Amino acid sequence: MTSPGRIDRLRGLVWPIACVAGLLLVALAQVKWGVSDEGVRPSITGLGRVSVPGAAAEDVEYFFDGQTRRPGLIVIAAGAVVAIAAALGWWRASLRRPAIVVVGVGAAVALGVAIVTLSDPAGHLFSERLTEALDLDLPTMQPGYGLIGTLIVGVLVLALAVFWAATSWRRPTRTDESS
Repeated sequence: MTSPGRIDRLRGLVWPIACVAGLLLVALAQVKWGVSDEGVRPSITGLGRVSVPGAAAEDVEYFFDGQTRRPGLIVIAAGAVVAIAAALGWWRASLRRPAIVVVGVGAAVALGVAIVTLSDPAGHLFSERLTEALDLDLPTMQPGYGLIGTLIVGVLVLALAVFWAATSWRRPTRTDESS
C-alpha cells in the first residue's frame, strides 16, 4: 500500500509535468504528422506544411497552398491551455481544482484530435480539393512522430489529471503552497 506522504509527493509532481507536457503538445503540433513512401514521398506537419524530398520549398508551398488542413492548430491551443492551467495550479493551491479540470479537458481535446487524425492521416491532413485537383486518391500516409507523440502526451496528461482528481477526492483543499 502506498503511504499518504508518498501520494502527496506524487500529486505535487502533477503540476510541473503537466506544464511541460502542455508545452510539448505545442511543439509536437509543428512537426511531422503524416509521412508517405508513395510517389514523391510527401510529409506533412500538424499545421499543414508539406515537404517533399528534393523539391524546392517554394514549389511545394505553391502547389499545396490552401490544400491542407491544420488539426495541429487545435492541439497548439489545447497545449497552451494545459500549460497555463498547470502553471496556475502549480502556483496557487486555491486554483488546483479548477485547473485540473481545465488540464483534463485540454488533454482530452488534444487526444481526440490525435485519435481522429490517426484514423486516416491523409484524409485529415489534406483537403478534398486536393483529391479533386489531382483526380487521384490521396497517398497512403503513415502517422508521423508528431502525431504519435501527441497521442502519447495526451494520454499521459489525461492520466495525470485523473490521478490528481482521484487522490484529491473528498480531501480538504490545502491552503499552503507546499503540495
